[in-house]
Amino acid sequence: MDLTKSLGELALGSRFKRISDRLMQDVNLIYKEHRLDFESRWFLMFYALTQRSPQSITELAAALGFSHPAIIQLSTEMEKAGLIRSHSDKEDKRRRLLALTEKGRVTGSDLKEIWEDIEAAAREAIRETGIDILGVIEKIETVLEQKSLWARVEGKIKKRRMDAVEIVVYSPAHKSAFKSLNYEWLEKYFKIEELDRKILSHPEKIIKSGGQIFFAIHGGKAAGTCAMIKHHRHEYELAKMAVTEKAQGMQIGKKLAMTAIDWAKKQKAHAVVLETNRKLAAACALYKKLGFIEVPFTSPSLYQRTTIAMRLEL
Repeated sequence: MDLTKSLGELALGSRFKRISDRLMQDVNLIYKEHRLDFESRWFLMFYALTQRSPQSITELAAALGFSHPAIIQLSTEMEKAGLIRSHSDKEDKRRRLLALTEKGRVTGSDLKEIWEDIEAAAREAIRETGIDILGVIEKIETVLEQKSLWARVEGKIKKRRMDAVEIVVYSPAHKSAFKSLNYEWLEKYFKIEELDRKILSHPEKIIKSGGQIFFAIHGGKAAGTCAMIKHHRHEYELAKMAVTEKAQGMQIGKKLAMTAIDWAKKQKAHAVVLETNRKLAAACALYKKLGFIEVPFTSPSLYQRTTIAMRLEL
């Protein structure tokens, strides 16, 4: 059984690499049998220099889609083989140029016919598949440029983590969690103020005043919380957002905030406001992603710690 084949899409990169390695090995064998001092991994960069020489490292990296370190490594190998030389640009000493040597030009001439044979053989193999392989590869490159595999996987991980979290509203059973979750981050970054104690010790007052408190349940335990405090008929404050450190990175804060905002919309709110601190970088970034913008305070903050005001129009 061929494990790589059996893994399907999971081993796509390994499958491509295996094909690439096989092609490279065959081409290296061709070079060796025809006594050509050349390596298949040098091909793209060497070919580019046969078309225009000299070129800078930056130009080659952009043209080939390689990193600067990769170009430097290849150039070092090709310099040792005597195929290219490097020198500083006369107009800009910081700019390093790569150019073919006389040996490189002769080698390029010797390789021309072999390359034509390799191209013909590759075209023949592709034709035997009955598929437009180059067209398929180009489409794969295009979709990955539009959205990388990393971005696709990260999106699925975030969704899976969000789906694993249940959001519930306040009940007396969650009273201690509302306090302990907030004390955790307050003690880490600031000091607990009298206003904090007042709000966190009497969460039921938020409910009675027309607000709501939400809890994120993960693994049967409250892992995060936030409150919506009613200011007046059309405005609520997103406050006391907290996610226990052990559960951070699981999209809990985002799900809590989105749930709270949706709830405010159902209450016919026109805006949601909040106070935060620039020290809380992850929270600030989340609020901005959700559409909050920094605004001037309409009245002095009741907290001693430095805060900024943000607002989201609904």
